Amino acid sequence: MMTKTNIFARILTVFISLSLVFICLGEFSPKTHAKTLSSLKTEQQELKDKVKESEDKIKELEGQKAEQEKIIDELNKQINQLNSQIENINDQQEIINDEIIIIERKIKKLDDEIAELDRKIAEKDEEIEETVRLYGERLRANYVAGETSLLEIVTQSTSISNFFDRLELVRRVNESDEKLVKKLDEEIKEIEGMQQDLRDAKAEVEAEKAELEVKKADLQAAENELQAAQDEIYEKSNEVNKKLRELNYQTKELEVSIDKYNSDMDKIDAEIEAFLKEQEASKPSGGSSSNSHANSKGWVWPVPYSNSYVTSPYGYRNDPISGAYKFHSGIDISMPNAMGKNLVAVKSGTVIFTKYSNSGYGNYVMVDHGGGYVSLYAHCKSLAVSTGQYVNQGQVIAYIGTSGYSTGPHVHFEIRINGEKVNPANYVSK
Repeated sequence: MMTKTNIFARILTVFISLSLVFICLGEFSPKTHAKTLSSLKTEQQELKDKVKESEDKIKELEGQKAEQEKIIDELNKQINQLNSQIENINDQQEIINDEIIIIERKIKKLDDEIAELDRKIAEKDEEIEETVRLYGERLRANYVAGETSLLEIVTQSTSISNFFDRLELVRRVNESDEKLVKKLDEEIKEIEGMQQDLRDAKAEVEAEKAELEVKKADLQAAENELQAAQDEIYEKSNEVNKKLRELNYQTKELEVSIDKYNSDMDKIDAEIEAFLKEQEASKPSGGSSSNSHANSKGWVWPVPYSNSYVTSPYGYRNDPISGAYKFHSGIDISMPNAMGKNLVAVKSGTVIFTKYSNSGYGNYVMVDHGGGYVSLYAHCKSLAVSTGQYVNQGQVIAYIGTSGYSTGPHVHFEIRINGEKVNPANYVSK
């Protein structure tokens, strides 16, 4: 039977074991939360790095697109010049074609006239042949007749007068035949002269036509050369347009990726804020609850200098780096010779986040003021506080710089309420 001492010992052992378990849980629980928060912040930074990388790539692609568009403009100018030259050649070809048609009509007319003269020459040739034939027959007849013919003229003459008349008649017949042959021969020579003139004229016209044909061939060769050059330029233009389309597609893909990254970052921001809110809710009562209903009179200006001013307000604007129209989640504050100037806590609170980075916000710090209010100071040159540190209102927490996405020394200042980014101008003022 178990003694009271043994029972007490066992109860004490169980109690000690449970105490150790709770102690262990108490020790490891914050570490688990810290690790989770750290993981979220690491993932957030990775997304910011991806956004930066994508935006840099977009800038690079925009530069390439600008170069390709310049090339396309130059190619279009060359194409327009070639088109003008080709049109000029076509006009000249039309003129030459019209002249060739006129010359061909002239050649046809000359051919018709030459053919007509050839026909006349053929007729004259037939007349000459017939006259020569008849003249030859008379000569042969006279030769065969010889003295007999002369005797016949004498015997058959009724008188001396009649004899001479008949003799003169024979002589005249012979002389007439000779004149006829001579006349026909002269006519043929005249026609042949006309025919030669026509042939000479035709040769001149044909030479003129040949010259026009050469010009036409030269113009056609020039047009072919211009057309080949134009085809080459069109091919280059198609290649450039294809590359431009590819660049536009890549740019669109990057823009979609950036939107996705920003959406993921918003989710992570919400998770971080939810974590911080849960952490705030777990704090003992009486901590910083006096700020739960803080208004604008309870905040101070983050840049404690009279010559400081807002360079970019809260809301949509054209991004000074990318040029894209996007939402600006805070206000930018600067001043003359701003580099290294003090930044102060706008309200008392606990530093919940410090980050040294060359992208996005650059070096920045976040302060939890309680009641769900968090302030953020970005693009700092350096930070003067560390995570977990409590700071008083007006205490220096960082120094103005131009780290991360920044075009010059200034502070990007945000106020978040339960994770939601609000207009800081409703809470802080000079």
